Amino acid sequence: MKEKGKVVEWKLKKVAEIEQTISKYPVISIINLEELPNKQLQLLRKKLRDDIHVIITKKVLIQKALEHKKLTELTQFLVGCPALLLSKKDSFTLFKMLKDNRMTAAAKPGQKAPNDIVVQAGPTPFTPGPVISELAQLGLKSKVEAGKIAIREDKVVAKEGQVISGPLASMLARLGIEPMKIGINLLAAYEGNQIYKKDVLDIDVDAYTNDLKIAASDCFKLAVELGITNAETAEFLVSKAHREAKHLAESQHILSEETLNENVNSQKGE
Repeated sequence: MKEKGKVVEWKLKKVAEIEQTISKYPVISIINLEELPNKQLQLLRKKLRDDIHVIITKKVLIQKALEHKKLTELTQFLVGCPALLLSKKDSFTLFKMLKDNRMTAAAKPGQKAPNDIVVQAGPTPFTPGPVISELAQLGLKSKVEAGKIAIREDKVVAKEGQVISGPLASMLARLGIEPMKIGINLLAAYEGNQIYKKDVLDIDVDAYTNDLKIAASDCFKLAVELGITNAETAEFLVSKAHREAKHLAESQHILSEETLNENVNSQKGE
């Protein structure tokens, strides 16, 4: 009974410790470490140590701590090999930071290509032999140059989303091609009484910026068309009004300081 009591006491102490740590951070995230090797995890933790705090412990202890902190909605994301990632960075900045710090890795059989995988033309480390037929089976044309096998032309060996076969995974590794991206997989983040899922946080910054530019341009054009005066349109509207007034004065031969020369020259031509 004493041993059982010690276990319960340890768990309660750990849950309280997690709760106390959670209280220090405005952003509480759930991550899944299922496909991230420990070596890469430690490298990322070291690199990002000033921006993130990772809590790795039993799933049930994380769940209890979240429930005690009234964050029950986050528990639905405790899947795979879950852990807590805490940060003082806002959710979107945090997600982008983790995405930008992904590492390359060799492909494993059964994985899906994250994008088109291309084997580029050029020399390989292989000497002539059975490997020529292995390359041919993958659709790679080869030739012998300076005693080594060379790929004759660029070849897409796997389309985005296509399952990578065993022979292809093996050949890519031998060629030193690492097409996979691995990193901390953030599933959801809690910030300001709001839960942001991964698909919401994963923003294409370039596309988003371009959309904002297009929207701003369209708004400017509409404001000008409707004659709405504000800090952005005032200068353009005044200039437009000046040009139109001058054109009207010239067409009606109305003399003014600006139209005098134009009207005199026009009358001389007549």
